[in-house]
Amino acid sequence: MRKVILTTGGTGGHIYPALAVARELKKRGVEPIFVGTSHRMEKDMIPQEGYKFIGLDVKPLKNIASIFKMLKSIIKAIGIVRKEKPDAILGFGNYISVPAILAGIILRKKIYLQEQNANLGFANKLFYRLSKMSFLAFEKTYDDLPIKYHKKLKVTGNPLRSEVYMVNRKIERERLKIEDDEKVLLITGGSLGSKSINDAILSKWERTLAEKKIRIYWATGKNHFETINQNLNKYKPNDVIKPYFSNMPSIMAVSDLVVCRAGALTISELIAMEKPSILIPYQSIKVGQYENAKILEETGASYIYKNSEAEIAIERAMDLIKDDIELAKIRARIKVLKKDRAAEKIVKAMDIWGRK
Repeated sequence: MRKVILTTGGTGGHIYPALAVARELKKRGVEPIFVGTSHRMEKDMIPQEGYKFIGLDVKPLKNIASIFKMLKSIIKAIGIVRKEKPDAILGFGNYISVPAILAGIILRKKIYLQEQNANLGFANKLFYRLSKMSFLAFEKTYDDLPIKYHKKLKVTGNPLRSEVYMVNRKIERERLKIEDDEKVLLITGGSLGSKSINDAILSKWERTLAEKKIRIYWATGKNHFETINQNLNKYKPNDVIKPYFSNMPSIMAVSDLVVCRAGALTISELIAMEKPSILIPYQSIKVGQYENAKILEETGASYIYKNSEAEIAIERAMDLIKDDIELAKIRARIKVLKKDRAAEKIVKAMDIWGRK
């Protein structure tokens, strides 16, 4: 049986694309084996999905102790690759993928990379020259890399969870009892939440109460929910305020407008569902959300605001959601960015399909 090692972890943004590819590999009779950390969310999340998982004690390279952990993890990864004998290794970025990718290079395995963001992250920058192919989410990434390596790049879009493609807007609106003349505004700062976005909504809450035909789905983030709940003394019966929506694809499907951060998978889901958005990127340069957001803005498919402009962003959202003509124009512009069946394209492009 063919095997592919998928090395990923740390955040859902790295793990969900890997799981999407794993499902596609399994469908084609290939065994996916995951290598990640022994102490972050992948150690629970991946076995729950029914896949073999091997954990390494690897941490970001910040001090001498973490460097020793990385070296020990590389040695352990070499043993894993020798034992499993994979047909290829596919890395999904960040420091967690370094040991398995390096082990694959040392043992002369076929190396593939997947980049979720507009700009290459640290690990993928380190290894793209040595990979057989790097799968990109966005065309823009070509601009950052020397032309001589472009033949090793393929734009597939981000592999997304199957629910994103399967969910039906009309069915979900009926299930949630959303009226035909009712608009839905989704506001989310991600699973941990965003204080600047949450504070902005609180400051404009009186206006949201006055908009009887706008239903708000607000994901506060688990760290902020209790405080916000205590500060809200009234809200419309149809508004839904939770720490996080486990059925986020369904909520996004029924939404007319989304106010959110600009993580790579969020951008890809907005594109896949053709959702108008107002983006407030997380401002750390390392995370790269501003560059992700620019992809939508430059196509006329979104509006970008800084953290310090979050209140203006909420005001803009309350106006834009009532402008049916502008929303229709935005949805039309998004279509040019769509890249469907990313997981399928990645698996097909991997050179593992010859005779065993």
